[in-house]
Order: sequence, then structure tokens, then C-alpha cells
Amino acid sequence: MAPISSPDLLPKLPAAAALEWLQAGRPVRGYHIVGTLALCEYQYIDYPVEIANCWVDELSGPAMSYRQPVRLLNSRFGRCEFLFAYFLQGLTMADCTFDHYLDFHAGGHNKPGFQVLLQNNIFNGFVNFFDCWYEAEVQVEGNDFRQGSNLLGSPQGYPVEFDVSPIIQNNTGDLTRNDEGEAAEPTLQ
Repeated sequence: MAPISSPDLLPKLPAAAALEWLQAGRPVRGYHIVGTLALCEYQYIDYPVEIANCWVDELSGPAMSYRQPVRLLNSRFGRCEFLFAYFLQGLTMADCTFDHYLDFHAGGHNKPGFQVLLQNNIFNGFVNFFDCWYEAEVQVEGNDFRQGSNLLGSPQGYPVEFDVSPIIQNNTGDLTRNDEGEAAEPTLQ
């Protein structure tokens, strides 16, 4: 499917309504999600999160343990953060564009059998993997890291931990940075 070129091409859906759909186990597909979609009201998220073919103003999902799969597909995210997020049942980000700094700091923790897949994405800001630990398969392929990442770096002497050798190939951008990049603005709340 072609990338979404403008939020004006999609029907608007308030972030609160999108959250209700997700909490009911319903994927959100083909909308401009207006406002901040905050997945951070609980410690655990027990419903699948699937956002596809959407334009999302802001997605905030920090300090959560996702007990169901998280799938972000063919969508554009103005702002997005997953600081301290545990993707116990895996994470798929495919064919998406992220406009700003993306923070995964101190997260990961996918369980055996549940892959973390980042494929064919455009990251316009730095992507921070500082102090992440991945317990199962990780595949990072065909992405454009325009401001780089520390995925293969060692900021403050702490490399990302991979219990299973990751597949990291055909990406552009510097993945070996030894810093946490610079967020243009403070991280989401």
C-alpha cells in the first residue's frame, strides 16, 4: 500500500475513541488519529495494539508491559515513544514513517517465540535503544535511520543486549552511535 501523504486524506478519529477501539480488541485502520493516543493508563496492556494505514498525531506508550502483540503498519507518526516498554508478545513496525525522536530506552523484553521486527521504516529522528534487552528474535531490515541510532552502539558503556543473534541488514544510517541522540523537544508524558 502507498504511504499516506496527508492526514487530510483520512477520516478523523479522536485519540480517545481510538483507545476505546483498541481496548475492545479492535484494530484501528485507515484514520487520522487526532491528539495523543495514550496507552499509559495501566501498568499492563492486555489487548492487542494494531494501528494500520493511519496518520497518528502522537502515540505515547511508555512504561507498559504489552501482554499482546503490538503492530504498527503502513502508518505515519508525528510523535511516538515507548520508553521502558516491554513487548512481551512481540512488536512489528513495518512500512511506517516516524517524524521525530523515537525512544525505546530500557525496553524490549520480548519473550521466546515473539519477534521484534522493524522493517522498511523511515525514522526521521534519532532512534534510542539505550539499555534495551531483547530476549528473543530481533529483525531490523530495510530501514532508513536518518539521524542514526545506538542499536549497535554502546552509550555509557551499555550495549543493547540480544539473547538471540539479531538479523540487522540493509539499513541506512549510523546504527553505531554511542549516545542517546537529541530529542527536539522533551519526551512525551
